[in-house]
Amino acid sequence: MSSAASESHAIPASTLWLMTIACGAAVANIYYHQPLLGIFAREFHASEGATGLVAMAAQTGYGLGLLFFVPLGDLLERRRLIFQLIFACVGCLVFTALAPSLPLLIAAQFLTGLTATSAQIIIPLSLEVAPAGQRGKIVGLMMAGVLCGILLARMVSGFVAVWLGWRAIFWFAAAFMVLLAFALRSGLPHRPPTLRLSYPALMRTLLHLSVEQPRIWPSSLVSALSFACFTALWTTLSFLMQSQFHRGAGETGLFGLIGLVGALAAPLMGRLTDRRGPAFTLTLCLLMTAFSFALMWQWITLWSLVVGVLFMDLGVQSIQVAAQSKVITLVAAARSRLNTIYMVLRFIGGAAGSAAGAFAWVHSGWSGVCLLALALLGLALTMHLVGTHREKLTTEEGRSFNQR
Repeated sequence: MSSAASESHAIPASTLWLMTIACGAAVANIYYHQPLLGIFAREFHASEGATGLVAMAAQTGYGLGLLFFVPLGDLLERRRLIFQLIFACVGCLVFTALAPSLPLLIAAQFLTGLTATSAQIIIPLSLEVAPAGQRGKIVGLMMAGVLCGILLARMVSGFVAVWLGWRAIFWFAAAFMVLLAFALRSGLPHRPPTLRLSYPALMRTLLHLSVEQPRIWPSSLVSALSFACFTALWTTLSFLMQSQFHRGAGETGLFGLIGLVGALAAPLMGRLTDRRGPAFTLTLCLLMTAFSFALMWQWITLWSLVVGVLFMDLGVQSIQVAAQSKVITLVAAARSRLNTIYMVLRFIGGAAGSAAGAFAWVHSGWSGVCLLALALLGLALTMHLVGTHREKLTTEEGRSFNQR
């Protein structure tokens, strides 16, 4: 038995759960602000469009962090890199808690997003240390941590803001990340890097992969467009709750509980993807997400929002499962870099969705947000169907050539 294998089997369940919690806590840092946008607008006497830049900044920072930091997991010792990123994120959370103006808050959230990428280094590490027969299960556990972190962040943030003010949630997040960093320092396995490349050479391989593997693009862009719809809704939901229903951050945060259903159901969609293929799951979930926005557009009630957010979260999270599984299996030796390309495109979509959602809200209200999402989903469905058709033609041509 190899040393790697023996170490994989030696990983205790407590370490795996610690890694899962770390994934959720890291990603949560770029979502705490979402129920608070209405509060930011009032405190800093800013327009809702300007306040929406907070969400855009966090998503943009995260996308850039994925691009420039996550590939370092192949060059540096991952435990040390994770520890360094977490403490950099702590500093940015403190900056956010102290921000005296909206421009500085936007800058702080950009830097928080930039340094909150440790989850995407922990996930490949969990894959590396997992026993061969349990890799799917363990990576699924990490992804469940990510999804729960995203959704619980909104709920916790809303309640803390109601009782202690919006700055308190960022102080609590910073303190929790400090405790988590020291737990990870002693709990994570040591895995020396295996790739011998300079950093510029490593970054060039991302470009080569994006050109040599054109099948990356349809699935990644479909995921990016669906995530743009997701962030457009969550960027403007607090404005809707405040203006239409006279509800605050606490009630807005409760929608995170609804989204947990989507997070728990995502593994079921993963099994559906295994049985029917990513193309079928993507089509189904794009239609499901479009239905959710059509419902919320036609009937603006609390109950329609509950049902709409439920189906929207389930659809978007399932699209990620199907699209990501399709992308990262294209080249077995380059899964981390394929994941980097996929996640960067996804979060560029998220940042654009936040900005576009805020713009649509300012100019057309909730109807504008829903119509924007339906247009993006229509584009995503068209790209998906065209891409699937081309893949079928390529496969059939290859089979025909081999039979000659």
